[in-house]
Amino acid sequence: MRRNQPTRPQGVTRREFLTRTAAGAGVLTASSLGLTRFAWGSPKPIVLGLHADITGVAATYGYWFQRVVKAAVDKVNAEGGIAGREVKLVVADTASSAETGPRNLRQLIYEDEADFVIGSVHSGVVLASAPVAQETNTFYFSGGAMSASITGEKASPYLGRCHTHARMQAQVGWKWAFDNLGKKWTFVVADYSWGRSLAQEFGARIRKAGGEVQVIKAPPRTSDFIPYLQKVHGDSEVLFTAFLGSAALGVMRQSVEIGLHERMKRFSVICTADGIGMDQIGKEAVGMHFLSYHPRYLDQLPEAQRPYEAAFRKAVGVTPEGRDVSNPKKVIVGSHYWSGWEYVGLIKRAVEASGWRSRKDNKEFHKAFFTLKVQAGPWFPQGDLMLREEDQQGFHNHYLVRVEKDLRLHRIAVLPKEKAVYEPPVDLKKYWT
Repeated sequence: MRRNQPTRPQGVTRREFLTRTAAGAGVLTASSLGLTRFAWGSPKPIVLGLHADITGVAATYGYWFQRVVKAAVDKVNAEGGIAGREVKLVVADTASSAETGPRNLRQLIYEDEADFVIGSVHSGVVLASAPVAQETNTFYFSGGAMSASITGEKASPYLGRCHTHARMQAQVGWKWAFDNLGKKWTFVVADYSWGRSLAQEFGARIRKAGGEVQVIKAPPRTSDFIPYLQKVHGDSEVLFTAFLGSAALGVMRQSVEIGLHERMKRFSVICTADGIGMDQIGKEAVGMHFLSYHPRYLDQLPEAQRPYEAAFRKAVGVTPEGRDVSNPKKVIVGSHYWSGWEYVGLIKRAVEASGWRSRKDNKEFHKAFFTLKVQAGPWFPQGDLMLREEDQQGFHNHYLVRVEKDLRLHRIAVLPKEKAVYEPPVDLKKYWT
């Protein structure tokens, strides 16, 4: 994301210039608090890149990730930075595109000199960006992308993820849905890595338990789902849909139009409804079940976490009902955006524990970051978090929620992080030894 910038004086590096100019702070959204705290002659800033989906199909996520990461950078700078160094934020648009994303990531790293990057929510962008992260020795942390392969068969030494994904969701959520909703499932999913991954991970567990599975794939931007929904088997008991944005809204509404909600239980991951108010779907949403990764409403969190969550929401500008304070029409992507906040806290801990000063210290940073075990607190409103070194994956609690007649998502159960753990599919420790 680039706007008009003032001319850089001769003899001043780009980083120094951006550190010390108000224009730079505006472009890069660094905090004014940071600019007053870190004077000329202070240690070189740590540059944090945000590879945000500002435009394209995942733009709703990009909007909220910018809000959250900016607030986190403001907080860390107000508290003295990381290891005494100011944190500068630089932002690039992925356009939610696996073609555009890697190109703009190079710009973020080579031109803006990003030391670490918080990445896209789009699985295709993350996977396409992994080679760039590795060739530049730059840690790239998934910003909500849910394909299991990111920390599975396509894992890369410079990719990390602190949040859930399709395999973990299936691991922690399939049994409850199988026991309570039905044994015969139809998946109608977006035909790309995320949608396919959900059908594969949930479907494998249902088949193994003796259930039946039908998979119907549709393009991610489908607007007319009727031809796909008409293929649903007549004896199917559970309809699992997985699309984003307007397509997610469309498949939910059209499943009701043809009466599937009257004979099937509807279940999905909250990704399909994050950023969408239940009032936008209407009464047809009543009875839907979702696997959530962080409650949308403050009063649905475990009581012990609410003070941390309240402070987090205040910093970002979010109401207790999960809406933008300045524009209540905007609903948070609450199950995703928390990772942007927590990555800043995790990077701070790992840098300070490892003594990281530059990329030559990446090995020590890697060890410190991916062995962190943190408890709920100001940097971790989502709750306790455990990171695993082998596949560079984090584990946390999940939630089962149901839409009731008041058109709110009500928590049914908390699924502890221990139930989300599966065997590491890869061992990246070998790369780092």
